[in-house]
Amino acid sequence: MKEITTEKIQHIAASYQKAKQKLTSVIEEMRELNNAITEINGAPISYLNLFGKQNNSDLRLTDLSDADLERYQINLETKCWRLLLNQTDIMSKVTQDDMDKIIQDVENRKLGDFTEENIIRALTELKDREGCYIANIAREVFRFFSPNYRQKEPIPRKIVENCSNYGSISFSSYNSPKWELLGKALLLLDYKPLPEQYNDHLEQQMNQAVQKGEMEFECPYFKAKFYTKSGTAHLTFTRMDLIETINKIGRISE
Repeated sequence: MKEITTEKIQHIAASYQKAKQKLTSVIEEMRELNNAITEINGAPISYLNLFGKQNNSDLRLTDLSDADLERYQINLETKCWRLLLNQTDIMSKVTQDDMDKIIQDVENRKLGDFTEENIIRALTELKDREGCYIANIAREVFRFFSPNYRQKEPIPRKIVENCSNYGSISFSSYNSPKWELLGKALLLLDYKPLPEQYNDHLEQQMNQAVQKGEMEFECPYFKAKFYTKSGTAHLTFTRMDLIETINKIGRISE
């Protein structure tokens, strides 16, 4: 998890307070604008198009009450929490279930007000749970690749996986998240950073190899052969120490 310095956190918290003040000022200005337009029109109007034909969005003049302002402030705070979490890269190191839980906590305002104190507390708690998040990724990998997950059968050195997609081979997360999770688990358990570029992710490198007509693929963690006719990938793991770690985590009840 990327660290954010105390100085940076102080700056972020101060910027949020400034943004909140500006939002309040904007709504107050909008109310005055609405009053002026009402005087011109002789009656209230709901929408005002000030942005021309290039933009189909009208300016709403009806949602300017104190309750609306409070809702906007809550939305702003929620958005700032999510922007902050994106800076830490923690969201790329969690399963979908864990991501949903974090987002739910943000949406339900369980992280508290967006203050320096709460930011430090929230980031510290996320850092403390980072190991649990990585273990959950490993547990998901075990679920996908174990020959018999319910019987806690370990992932062997050699596996054959179906990766057929409409007559071709694909490792895209749109078809299944297992390949993306496998790449993340191997890197994180090897204490390596996750790729920042989309095409550098392991499953994307495998997709690129297949698209180039290359029926073999090798990375620091396994060797793979692809068979288009059967739509399968035959993997031989070369870092069994990491696979054993995944097996060990997978066998432990949550």
